[in-house]
Amino acid sequence: MVIRIILPIACLLIAAPATVSAQDKSGAPPTAEMQKRFSEAYNHGDVDAMAAAFTDNAVRVTPSGIFEGRDAIRGSFQEALKLGLHDHSAKILVSRSEGAFLFNAGTWQAKLGDQPFHGYYSAIVVQQDGQPRILEETVTVAAP
Repeated sequence: MVIRIILPIACLLIAAPATVSAQDKSGAPPTAEMQKRFSEAYNHGDVDAMAAAFTDNAVRVTPSGIFEGRDAIRGSFQEALKLGLHDHSAKILVSRSEGAFLFNAGTWQAKLGDQPFHGYYSAIVVQQDGQPRILEETVTVAAP
């Protein structure tokens, strides 16, 4: 019963911030730095920094629902952080450009107490106000 409640809510916390470019000189996706900043914000409970990774009109699809707009996404992160999830990290497995868009897909993980959770995400990233921002993200939780 607890897992049924926690798994969908855990999805609210995971995002895959990125920049619009395929790879940097090191071979790592350029979104890796943005993703690192997001995880740091997540692990410090900074919902404003987490929400700033998204465009004003972003859409985020999770097992817990569909959140439209940065304010709704911020609210979903606020609710999810109340659960106490911690040790968030994500890894980009696919990153490719298509015109003005960057597509990323990868894995995420976090813990609730000692219980580990993980899943998958995909994100479409664009430039907004001179910054890379997530336009659309879909997050899943892997089956236990």
